[in-house]
Amino acid sequence: MALEEEAERATSMLLGRVVKHVSRFREQEVVIEFDDGTRLFVDAAAPLELSITLP
Repeated sequence: MALEEEAERATSMLLGRVVKHVSRFREQEVVIEFDDGTRLFVDAAAPLELSITLP
């Protein structure tokens, strides 16, 4: 699956969900838990920098 297709699929799967909690257990891992129990795991070989921009 191409990266763009993967991103579109993830977007459609998460659309309308509300974030409940964000966890960082390791520097290279981010877990986002949604209010319906859905979880998004992000894991990398190197430490991740978490950046949030607001409108």
